[in-house]
Amino acid sequence: MNGVRPSILFIYGLSITILAFIYRDVTTLSLIAIPNFIVGFILGWRRFKILLILFILGFIGLFINAYLVSNTGEIVYIYDPIVIREGVLEALYTIGLRLAAITGGTMIFLSLVDPYETVKYLESDLYIPRGISFSIYYALRLLPLIQREAREIQGIRVERGYRRFIATPSDITSFLLPLLSTFMERAYWTGVAAELRGFQLRRRGRVPFKLSIYDYIVVSILIIQILTPYLLAIFNP
Repeated sequence: MNGVRPSILFIYGLSITILAFIYRDVTTLSLIAIPNFIVGFILGWRRFKILLILFILGFIGLFINAYLVSNTGEIVYIYDPIVIREGVLEALYTIGLRLAAITGGTMIFLSLVDPYETVKYLESDLYIPRGISFSIYYALRLLPLIQREAREIQGIRVERGYRRFIATPSDITSFLLPLLSTFMERAYWTGVAAELRGFQLRRRGRVPFKLSIYDYIVVSILIIQILTPYLLAIFNP
């Protein structure tokens, strides 16, 4: 397989997710989240618009949670009866950076891998059990289907006189409920189809472990991001 090995990309995406939860400093989070989100957006915004929709929904949820829990400090904005204070913006920015880093790392991984090849490389390189590798394979295959279902739900909403895009909490409910129902139905029948095809009985394939220049580049970028707090401490004592 040309390009970056799926196992390397998997480690990269997983590491970015872990770093997003470990780092507390806003500057460090910004240096991790913003580049990954931009690269992930460029690579995957056409194929994985559903992730961007979920990111926006998550951001709305973050704002509501921050308003209810962290609305402390100096007043920043008043629109009766809504009063927004500094704590809301600080919490929204910090947690939003974590969400952006996770979304960016995920989109980078999804945009550069093939589902079937990914299963082989994960089992061969990382010795991931078949059940877990199947879950990853299924998620990779399901995302394009979810995106197609989301477009169909948007079309049905327009036909019934609703907004195409989500703007209110009621819109979120009317959009997510049919999407989750379809997701659960597909999950059931996809699992049945995989078992009928003997997914668990297939032999574990071996792929020669040979890193390319692209693999070294990705690993180097990941190491730099891991060392970011130490680099900031050195250059900004």
